[in-house]
Amino acid sequence: MSKGARWALLLIALSGPVVSSTFDAAPGAAQDRAAGEQAEAAYRLAVAHRRAGNWEEAAAAAEEAIRLRPTHAAAHFTLGAVRRQQNRLDDSLASFRRVVELEPNSQEAHAMMGAVLGRLNRCEEAVTSLRRAVEINGQDAASWGNLGACLRRLRRVDEAIHAYELALVQIPDEPDILNNYAVALRQAGRPEEAIAALEGAQARHPDSPDVHLNLAIAYRSIQRYPDAAREYEAWYRLVPAPSDPGPLFDLGFCYEQTNRREDAVRIYRIYRGLVRGRQADTDRVSERLQGLNAQ
Repeated sequence: MSKGARWALLLIALSGPVVSSTFDAAPGAAQDRAAGEQAEAAYRLAVAHRRAGNWEEAAAAAEEAIRLRPTHAAAHFTLGAVRRQQNRLDDSLASFRRVVELEPNSQEAHAMMGAVLGRLNRCEEAVTSLRRAVEINGQDAASWGNLGACLRRLRRVDEAIHAYELALVQIPDEPDILNNYAVALRQAGRPEEAIAALEGAQARHPDSPDVHLNLAIAYRSIQRYPDAAREYEAWYRLVPAPSDPGPLFDLGFCYEQTNRREDAVRIYRIYRGLVRGRQADTDRVSERLQGLNAQ
């Protein structure tokens, strides 16, 4: 894999805080007060089940709270979070949308709406929600990250860069934002600026695999192969069992370009073992090994 964008586009999964709730019963209405108390008890049960990972029980309790009190924003939020966890994204979105109707200034609800819309690949709508989320709370790194990711999906890279720059004014040392900012710069054809940003991020976060990997990709894009090899090696030390071994192929290529034949053969063989059964990947590494006369 040599597409750096893949390393930073993955959208951030928000767990969402538990939203506080209030209940204003009609004065003197004992029946309404009783229903309100029952709704609050059901909501707290939903929260307990959610924390325990009992998703169906949590959903049932949240739905009961909403039945008893349809304007219970916290119960709608909890139901939305549970449905997102269950990958019932349309249902989750409906719940978060209802929270926004009830509490228009709920930063958490706007953030979660944006995250779910992003997962549904409805990025135009997600951008609107996420912009509102960071307007309310500029310290929300997850929403800034999701906003930048959606803008990049929409191929509005310059807007994504601007969003990351705004984020870095408020949270200047956030590693994910720094990393994604640099990736966006590289996508915009500004590799030297991307390298400068990544080098700065690496100085503050030397053990970040993503920073090392994206720096390697940026160096390779301008044919600085020794530097790229060094950063791929650092990434591999931090991720010795990668779920995607693609960068190892790129490391082998960098070794080839710097006349490190034995290292290239070694890393290509490791890569071949990791992609065994994937014919296209096996074929391409076998071709490289044949070129090195090292089957």
